[in-house]
Amino acid sequence: MKIFFKGLLILAILFFVVFFFYLNNTNLANPKTTFFYNELKKSLKQHGYSTHLVVISAKRFKWHNELQVMFNGAAPKSRHLVGDAIDFIVLDINEDGISDSKDVDIVYNLLDKQIIKDNGGIGTYKGKNNFFNKQMIHIDCRGYRARWNK
Repeated sequence: MKIFFKGLLILAILFFVVFFFYLNNTNLANPKTTFFYNELKKSLKQHGYSTHLVVISAKRFKWHNELQVMFNGAAPKSRHLVGDAIDFIVLDINEDGISDSKDVDIVYNLLDKQIIKDNGGIGTYKGKNNFFNKQMIHIDCRGYRARWNK
């Protein structure tokens, strides 16, 4: 039993190391996408909102993307594979005490109308069942307008 728990502990530590030093590292993302993300944070501040955003995925390993395809419906040729995309969780940016679709809509509208415009993709997953998917936004620098699940 001790060996089993030791193995679980090692896996958990490995997951956190991979997450914190690779998956959510915006330095590994395309500078254009990172620019969009940083402009979003500036714009939120300028409009009186908080910047409670948590990056959960930037550049992905191929094996990680394959897991996302199998279990979460990610695109097999995801923009994350080459570092062109960033996924992040939108928390309570309007500071009404609730992280909900209102917060996601605020971020989406700023990205769509002021920051990315016709120069990249924006996707939301508000129709999903769990909190993390409902509050997640995908942005990328594909160079043309793409939108899904507004």
